[in-house]
Amino acid sequence: MNPEYFAQEVKLAALQARSRHFYDDIRAQIVAATAIGKTEFSVKTDEPIPRDVLTALANQGIENIDDSLEHKVYETVFDITEMLVS
Repeated sequence: MNPEYFAQEVKLAALQARSRHFYDDIRAQIVAATAIGKTEFSVKTDEPIPRDVLTALANQGIENIDDSLEHKVYETVFDITEMLVS
C-alpha cells in the first residue's frame, strides 16, 4: 500500500470517529434524559453543537432553549415537550 494513501486513510478514519463520537454522545444524553422522564435537560460537550444540527433537532421537536460556556465545557439546554406530544 502507498504510505501517503495509508496516512490519508488513517487521518480520515480518525476524524470520522471523532465526529461520530461527538454526535453519539449527544444522542445518548438526549435519549437518557427522555427515558427518565425529563422534558428539559442539558447536554454537555467539548465543542458547541453546530447551528444546523440544532435547527434539525428543533424540526423534530427537540428545542434548544439556552447555551452557555463554562470552563471550556459547552452546555446546551433542550426542551423536548413538543417532541413528546407529537
